[in-house]
Order: sequence, then structure tokens, then C-alpha cells
Amino acid sequence: MAIFDRNPTDWSDLQNLVGQLFAELGCGVEISKKLPLVRGAKEIDVWVKDSETSPGSEYLCECKYWSRPVTQEIVHSFRTIVADYGAHRGIIISKSGFQAGAIEASKNTAIDLMTFQSLQDTFYMRWRRSMPKRYMAYADALFPYWDPSGGRRPPRNWNDDDRRNLQLLVEAYHPFCWIGPGMGDAVRLPMTVPVLNDRLEVVGETKIETYRQFYDFLEQNKEDALRRYKALFRENA
Repeated sequence: MAIFDRNPTDWSDLQNLVGQLFAELGCGVEISKKLPLVRGAKEIDVWVKDSETSPGSEYLCECKYWSRPVTQEIVHSFRTIVADYGAHRGIIISKSGFQAGAIEASKNTAIDLMTFQSLQDTFYMRWRRSMPKRYMAYADALFPYWDPSGGRRPPRNWNDDDRRNLQLLVEAYHPFCWIGPGMGDAVRLPMTVPVLNDRLEVVGETKIETYRQFYDFLEQNKEDALRRYKALFRENA
């Protein structure tokens, strides 16, 4: 189960993708955060504040983009940091896995050892539930233009070109229709949508094959979709 359609390219990319994952879950995230510890400050790769748990939880994430497995010593050191800071959990994300000693050292502790893939597996279903919430407000704003009972009536001076343009907008931005309570699991992939310019001319098409592409599409088009509907309904003046 993939949240991302690619693997990290280097340590910084791994760090940023881990931060993005938790941010998309609705968590507070800081990259390279300095933490006050018993023996002085320590910079942690990704700090996470998860308010979805009750009570809220803090996670510390260490990212290792190494060509060799993480050792037992790294786990011991990180466990000390997690304990000194008082975090609820520590997560080490390793490109190349973990030595047997590292796995043994993490048992019965607050430390989780994960690859980038197993991190995605762990949080995938929560991510699927969380992402529609991020775009619900945009879907709600667009809904009146899609539904004749929604309250947005076309101007009386609309012509055939306006009606054609409305159909183009519906086709171009229909992925927003799938955002709603319980709709996250009903998204029908793959889907293909036309790409429009500001004159509402078709200048290409976009094929959406994965959930990452689906939500990237919503992010990239959330402002243009509403702006173009408002312009067509003469609401921008």
C-alpha cells in the first residue's frame, strides 16, 4: 500500500517525505527540530505532534538513508533521546533495514523500526481517511455549481458557449465530486480529465491512476476550479 508513488532520492528527501506523510495525517510537524534534553539540545529529523490520539502524542522520527542496515548502537542512542525528551514513540526509518541486534534492542521499547514502505503500510488507511477532510471545504464550495438544487443558477444571458463551458468545467474538475463523507473508498481509478486554459480551451489531458495522483490533482486545481466556476457564473465582478 503506497502513499507515495516514488521512493526517496536522498536523506533530505526521505526526511521531507516522512514529514509530509504525518502532515497529511493532520499532525503538527517540524523538520530538523532542536529538542531540549538532559545533556543539552539535540536536533531530530522529524518531530510530530499527533492530536488525533487522546491524549495527544509526540513522535520523534530519525531518518537513515544508508546503504547498510541500522545498528544496535543507533537504536540504543535513539532510545535515550526519546526517553530524555519524554516522547511517546520513536520511529527510525531506514532505507536498508536493520541488523538483528537493532531489532532485538527495540523489543519491549517505545521504538519502532520501519522501512519507508512499512511506514506507508502502517499509516495507509489513516491517510486514506484523512486526505478527503483536507479538501472537503473546496468540494462544498463547488457543489452548488454541480447540483441544480444547490442554489447557483446560471445568468439569464447564458448562451450555448456558456453551457458548453459548464460541461467542460464539470469534466475537468469532477474529481472533486468524490470528496465527501464515506466517499474516499469509492474513488474510481484510473480516470482521465481534460486540461483547460483560462479561455476554457482544452489543451491536453491528465490521467489519474493512483490515490497520490488524485490528491495531487486536487491540491493543484483547488483554486483554479472555484475561480473558473465563479467567472462562468459572472460572480467575479
